Amino acid sequence: MNPTPPSTSISGAFIARLGAWLQLAQLVGFVGTVTGMRKAFKALGSPSQGDTAELSRAIGDVLAASFTGIALSLVGILLILIAITVCRYRAVWMYWFLCIYGTLIFFSYFMPFGLFFFIYALLKKEEFLRPNQSLPEL
Repeated sequence: MNPTPPSTSISGAFIARLGAWLQLAQLVGFVGTVTGMRKAFKALGSPSQGDTAELSRAIGDVLAASFTGIALSLVGILLILIAITVCRYRAVWMYWFLCIYGTLIFFSYFMPFGLFFFIYALLKKEEFLRPNQSLPEL
């Protein structure tokens, strides 16, 4: 029985890079959330405190920024999962990305993915660090 060697295909590389770049959406969403909250607190502190329309508009901006950042980041996580499991994409940069990013998101709302990324990278370390060699025969 010959297992398939790890892939370094172009499609797997594209999917992995796109998924990694989409993780920046969390930061963009966070910046949008902070700016929206500043507007909301500014509306609360204004002399016309009865203006609920401005406050609700600012809160809507906060929710939209947060949702967009989380949704795009989740799409990126799913692309990374596809790249490393289905496409079996292996590269040294991907190993380090999975270790570092898995540790960082372990302390966020994506904790199960962080744990999976970190454990997967450690279990498949040899495949990631030697991507051009085929797996040994069983």
